[in-house]
Amino acid sequence: MTFTILHGNNLDILPTLPDNSVDSIVTDPPYELGFMGKKWDSSGIAYSVELWTECLRVLKPGGHLLSFGGTRTFHRVAVAIEDAGFEIRDNIAWLYGSGFPKSLDVSKAIDKSAGAEREVIGQKVSPDGTCYASRIINARGPSIGGAAYGEYGNGGGEVTAPSTTEAQQWEGWGTALKPAHEPIIVARKPLIGTVAHNVLTHGTGALNIDGSRVGGAPPSKPQPQLRPNEKDSGFALGAGTGRNGEMSNAQGRWPANIILDEHTAGLLDEQSDASRFFYVAKASKRDRNEGLDDFPLRKSDTRSEIAAGIWSEMESAKQNFHPTVKPTALMGYLVKLVTPPNGTVLDPFTGSGSTGKAAILNGFDFIGIEMTEDYLPIIKARLEHAETEFAEAQADKGLF
Repeated sequence: MTFTILHGNNLDILPTLPDNSVDSIVTDPPYELGFMGKKWDSSGIAYSVELWTECLRVLKPGGHLLSFGGTRTFHRVAVAIEDAGFEIRDNIAWLYGSGFPKSLDVSKAIDKSAGAEREVIGQKVSPDGTCYASRIINARGPSIGGAAYGEYGNGGGEVTAPSTTEAQQWEGWGTALKPAHEPIIVARKPLIGTVAHNVLTHGTGALNIDGSRVGGAPPSKPQPQLRPNEKDSGFALGAGTGRNGEMSNAQGRWPANIILDEHTAGLLDEQSDASRFFYVAKASKRDRNEGLDDFPLRKSDTRSEIAAGIWSEMESAKQNFHPTVKPTALMGYLVKLVTPPNGTVLDPFTGSGSTGKAAILNGFDFIGIEMTEDYLPIIKARLEHAETEFAEAQADKGLF
């Protein structure tokens, strides 16, 4: 089991990799939304047919590509992947309940454009009972994309009443829904011959169904799927006889194209005996900072914290300051689904190394490409920590 991190532009580095040399590609490219004003999220690279063509070339025949995408832009990523020669096989939806609505308050915008002052009639209260005013800078503070914090979703600590007649007419209207899922594009390099011939020749072309089954014997509580000592790792619920003749035994249920977080899984459990889907919480503080104990704390851009709705951590500093860290359990589930035993996983958008960490913990080799130099020490430390953890787990197995 090895890992290699290559620093540079993936369009420069991918051509240096051999043909048909990796077993799977699992990646989280930029969503091309201009997130927090970062240039890497508005370059158009995720839409590059040239990029995905290089990915197709280095992937073994029948190898799978899993690519995250934003709900507003993933279709363009999917088209670029398809135009490069991949077959689009499916989409996996990762559902979560912790997204924050970044919607313009139309009524406030109308009053603002008219120069009208709004009467403060109360304070907004968060779900934990605390006042938003104590957690947010100010409703008239700096702006995100040209709008004040108080104009977005639940932003701003004050509850105000419309001033103008026009604002009264548009009270309660906004411009966006609450984000609650991220799509994951499932694509496959064309087979050579049949699936049977392809898997026997190249070891790729199929999904690891049994290795990704959900649940097992009926659990009374969510059971850990990937790392039992990780509080926020993945869990799977569901057992018994499913609808439409689906049977679930000790092996668990057939993996679905939906992944839930704990909140959405709980909502489903209230309506049925047990969830049928793998679920995983967003990346915990421990998960994102494992292996980085000796790293200095660094604050993220305050604007990015607010744009993401991470109120509780708005003023906090962290070792892993990457703004979009994916949970290890989620990436572990994905790499296991599409990578054969002893295979090599490629991530051309490595970020802070979550795919590599998950690959190593599951016994796969890993190749990562990252352009941002600031993230390289974080990647290296996280992956080295994962190597140590995997080695210790293997040694423990040898004792019994």
